[in-house]
Amino acid sequence: MKPSRNPNSLPPMFARRFLKALTTINLSRRRSAVSGRARRIKHAADVCLASAAVACNAKRAWSRAVLKRSRAVLCRQRRRQLRERRRIMAVPKRESCQQGRAELLRQLVPGGVGMDFCGLLEEAADYIKSLKAQVQVMQCIADSLSC
Repeated sequence: MKPSRNPNSLPPMFARRFLKALTTINLSRRRSAVSGRARRIKHAADVCLASAAVACNAKRAWSRAVLKRSRAVLCRQRRRQLRERRRIMAVPKRESCQQGRAELLRQLVPGGVGMDFCGLLEEAADYIKSLKAQVQVMQCIADSLSC
């Protein structure tokens, strides 16, 4: 069995991977619109966060889902995601408020579809904690580059 790594090592590991990805994006010969560049940076941040979480031995469904989703970049999947988002926004009126919120949370947390409610709440809490670490690292990077 693998020894578990310290969960506090997630932010520095994410920072190293994210800075490496930003360097790759900057060195890319492909010049694109600002929206395309922002999309590539967001994708890099998501993949770096998920891979750092997996490397820290945090075997959570959201990190596996993010990595799986990043590997499949087919147009058909993008259209499917768009249809899913539209379906989420149009929650049927007959559902109770709590069921609608649980379904919305299942769609927001990567890998949340098909989870029971308790597991979904645990995944959401871990995902939020990881996103918070991601934001803090990105703020530190932005602050250091703005000086």
